[in-house]
Amino acid sequence: MTLSNSGTATPEQFLLQLWQQNHGAISRTLMASEADPAARQDLKQDIFLALHQSAARLQAAELPRAYLFRIVHNVTVDHIARATRHKWQPLDDEIQQHLLDDCPSEQLGEQQQSQQLMQAVRRLSPANRQVILLAMEDLDAPEIAEILQISHGAVRVRLNRAKTELMELMQNGR
Repeated sequence: MTLSNSGTATPEQFLLQLWQQNHGAISRTLMASEADPAARQDLKQDIFLALHQSAARLQAAELPRAYLFRIVHNVTVDHIARATRHKWQPLDDEIQQHLLDDCPSEQLGEQQQSQQLMQAVRRLSPANRQVILLAMEDLDAPEIAEILQISHGAVRVRLNRAKTELMELMQNGR
């Protein structure tokens, strides 16, 4: 499906098309940013509301995908800041593991690796988490720089630091 921001589509139609094309990436970002399923659903709704409010600007944007991820990033940062102020506790790793024990064995290995990666991503410093999540969604350095409003050089530095930190977390199994 190709994204069309021609004058024939309404901003809402354009937004829905953009959402459908990037829904997986947005979901992965949510999974890495929020462990609690109910809070993650709230965050998803907040993101969609912010996108809906910006539908016309998204349609007019030179890089609509980058603009979409900037909105996702900003709403997620606000969510994390609110959660920090409220001191919500994420689901305990032992409870998560106990819940995974009931999964079919052929899917368990893949789910454990995915869970381990998401736990490691959640433990990254906020700056490193932001840049690695965007890179994991195949956004290039100019797009990431546009989303985070930093230079390309800063993106490269953060990516290197994030990869190093992530590898250490994965190797240590923390």
